[in-house]
Amino acid sequence: MRFINTITDISVAFAKWCGISTAIVMTVMIFLQVIYRYVLGESLSFSEELARYMFIWSVAMGSALALKTRSHIGVELLVERLPKSLGTQAKVLACVISLIFYGMLIWYGFEMVGETMDQESAALELPMGYVYLAVPLSAIVLFICEIKNVLDDLFGTKGEDQSVKGE
Repeated sequence: MRFINTITDISVAFAKWCGISTAIVMTVMIFLQVIYRYVLGESLSFSEELARYMFIWSVAMGSALALKTRSHIGVELLVERLPKSLGTQAKVLACVISLIFYGMLIWYGFEMVGETMDQESAALELPMGYVYLAVPLSAIVLFICEIKNVLDDLFGTKGEDQSVKGE
């Protein structure tokens, strides 16, 4: 279990670093565009495009961070009404379905990246594959976090992890 915790921590640290840095770049680009447009009377040709791509990356990585803490919106009304053993099985089934979905995102995401590397963005002339790379990379982090979540549900290690972090 220690191995999966280490891998999860590393992947979440990567997602956090990417999310924070892309959000900062996005904010700076929007701020500069406002300054250039309204103070200097000019416009940056690339700022809107770069801000949009940074937004895509920050949302993709942020979703992975939310999964680690189970902060995504979920409808648990039915699961809460089930007996505890069936509720756990329902959660595990949902995690397995999510793992299949994340696996597909990884597979087809890398296919999409490969197919779009020769397409360039309009203003930045950046290969679009770099923009789409946010999908499979965030899906990898989602996959790892979901594996940890399902192991926590199956073996009840969630409480142990929280007590260790609290010390």
